[in-house]
Amino acid sequence: MTAPIEKTLNYGLRFANVFELDANGLPKANGVMAYEGTQFKGSTAFELTIPDARKLTGLGEDGITQVVYLPPQDGADARLNVEAADPVLAALLDGTKVATVGEASVIGIATDKQGFEPRVALLLYQAAKGLETGKTYWHSFIIPSAQVVRKSPGMGADKAVTQYQVAPNRVKKHLWGVSFSNSVEGFLEAQVLEAWSNYPLRICSFLGDGTATEFSFPVNYPAVATDGIKVWKNGVEVTSGLTKTVTGITFTTAPANNDVIVVLREVAG
Repeated sequence: MTAPIEKTLNYGLRFANVFELDANGLPKANGVMAYEGTQFKGSTAFELTIPDARKLTGLGEDGITQVVYLPPQDGADARLNVEAADPVLAALLDGTKVATVGEASVIGIATDKQGFEPRVALLLYQAAKGLETGKTYWHSFIIPSAQVVRKSPGMGADKAVTQYQVAPNRVKKHLWGVSFSNSVEGFLEAQVLEAWSNYPLRICSFLGDGTATEFSFPVNYPAVATDGIKVWKNGVEVTSGLTKTVTGITFTTAPANNDVIVVLREVAG
C-alpha cells in the first residue's frame, strides 16, 4: 500500500503517547520485550502553537518598497489536555518519584525539579477523512525530543483536567536516530514532524542481548502488513538479514548486547 497523498479533513484526538529517551535520544528500550512508551489515558485535546513569522516592511517614496518574512523568534509549543489522573506518568514527566506513605501514593507539585524535566518524545494521532474518496486515514505528530511540564488542576464542581505544557526541542534526527537531510526531508532541523498514514502509527523499541534474534510486537497491536514495517538498529536502517511478520521481526544474526532496535509500524485502527 502506498503512502497517502490525498487531501484530508483531520479531526479529534485518538491517541497520545510519551517515550522515555536514552542518552542518544532513542526510545529507552528495557530488553527484548517491546517498549511502547506510556499512553496519556483520557487525552482530549492537543493544541500546537506555531509562532507568526517576523515581517519586515521596507518603506520609501510614500509607500511600501518590499516585504520580507523571517523565521519567528519564538519556538513552537503545545498544550495537551488529559482527564485521567496518572501519578506514575506525572512523576516520570516531572523527573521525580511516586512515594508511598502508608497506603497512599504521593507525588510533588512545584518541586525543586522544575526546569530540569527529563527529555521525552511524543507520538499523537487523530483520524483523517479523504476529501476525494472519503477514505479514513490517520494524521500524526511526532515530537522527537521535548520537555513536558505538568499543570495539576485544583478541585471544583467540574471534572478535573490536567494540562501538560509541551516544549519541543529543535533536533537534527528522527526519533529512530536517522539524521534529517536536504535530499530526503528538505531540511536539517525540526521541532515537530507531521505524518499521514493509511493506518495508525506505533513505535516500539528493543534492546539486544547478544542472543535473542526474535522480537515480538505487543500482542494486541500487530502490524497491519509487513510493507509498512521499518526497522533501525542504533540509528541505521536494517534492510537485510531480517524477516518481518505482522507479529514481530527476526534477525538472521542476533543484535549485539545493548544494540537499540526501533520499529515503526502501522496497526489496525
